[in-house]
Amino acid sequence: MSDRFKNKVVLITGAGTGIGLSTAKRIASEGGIVVAGILDDTQANAVSDFHPIMLDVRDERAWESALESIKSEFGGIDVLVNNAGISPTGTAEETSPELWDEVMAVNLRGSFLGCQKSIPLMRSRGGGAIVNLASINGIRGNRRLVAYAATKGAIISMTMSLALDHAQDNIRVNCICPATIDTEMARGMMAEAPDPALVEKLMIEKHPIGRIARPEEVAATIAFLASEDASFMTGLAIPVDGGRSIR
Repeated sequence: MSDRFKNKVVLITGAGTGIGLSTAKRIASEGGIVVAGILDDTQANAVSDFHPIMLDVRDERAWESALESIKSEFGGIDVLVNNAGISPTGTAEETSPELWDEVMAVNLRGSFLGCQKSIPLMRSRGGGAIVNLASINGIRGNRRLVAYAATKGAIISMTMSLALDHAQDNIRVNCICPATIDTEMARGMMAEAPDPALVEKLMIEKHPIGRIARPEEVAATIAFLASEDASFMTGLAIPVDGGRSIR
């Protein structure tokens, strides 16, 4: 592995499982100082090799406290990966206003607050990189994911606006749009279905590459966008989708 992130301070939200945990491992393997944002103590063991920090991304004060702690201990922040998210299923009729607000709070407000609070610290260090987690469902619609898809489409647009606003600060902002990834979230969606095996088969068939992705494959793309290897890339929404978006 290279040392692309040597001496770089990297905050990853939702770092206790799935894509977040794989990204933490990847960036740490390349020399990064990884601050692993987790919601509660149940994920503490998973991130014990990093620098765990409790962070409810919905809470503005939690963000301020977390970043003040990072500044105090490490001097600032160089990379933010806004990964924390939830993915409840439902049509518009099945989605209560309360559930809608919760998905918006975690997925969209959480990502916005992360950017808002991190940008001044990055600017003070001469720049940085932000990678937001959107979804293929922010580009292509999908059944029974109305609230989730709405947040991910908004994250794509937000990313592009942030990239324009902060290019002069030497802060690059990109997002990735994964398709189905073999994570606890995806497995949970399958398990909720009347026929989980059929749902898995249908998910696989959506991807021309013939399978769903491993979290490590998404982590590799995140690491690329967060590194100087992507120094001339900003404002992009990059599918990591096994060809799904070309259909």
